[in-house]
Amino acid sequence: MCKRFFVIALLVCFTFLATQVYAEHGKMKDGHGDMDGKFYKKAMLIIENQEELGLSDAEVKKVMDLKMATKKDLIAKKAEIDLLAVDIKAVLWADEIDVTSVNALIDRKYEIKKEKAKSLVAACVALKGMLTPEQQKALKGLCKKGKR
Repeated sequence: MCKRFFVIALLVCFTFLATQVYAEHGKMKDGHGDMDGKFYKKAMLIIENQEELGLSDAEVKKVMDLKMATKKDLIAKKAEIDLLAVDIKAVLWADEIDVTSVNALIDRKYEIKKEKAKSLVAACVALKGMLTPEQQKALKGLCKKGKR
């Protein structure tokens, strides 16, 4: 009886840990989460605290426009990556596999992933560039306050 309980408890623990590992699989990590999530959180923090940061309505609109443009771009890039993944699988199902065409599809897929990461970095830089040094300092204070 005791052994059976121990084995069941061990299996439950293992299952829980395995689901946690799987949930984190595939994300580009920067220490605090995925890159696009960090961008969206920072944009929303700026929008929600516009009064504390002293932003005008026009500045808030620029932040929202950047956020929406970035989101649209990431959705388009993800869709293109997914389509290329389907194309790669389709080519691999053929009886005769053309390695050159598969390699070209793989190269294109990872070129788009690289573009996606670079566009996120550019969006983060643009977001930061919209704030004055004083506003950046105030935003940093808000971030620290939120972590506690």
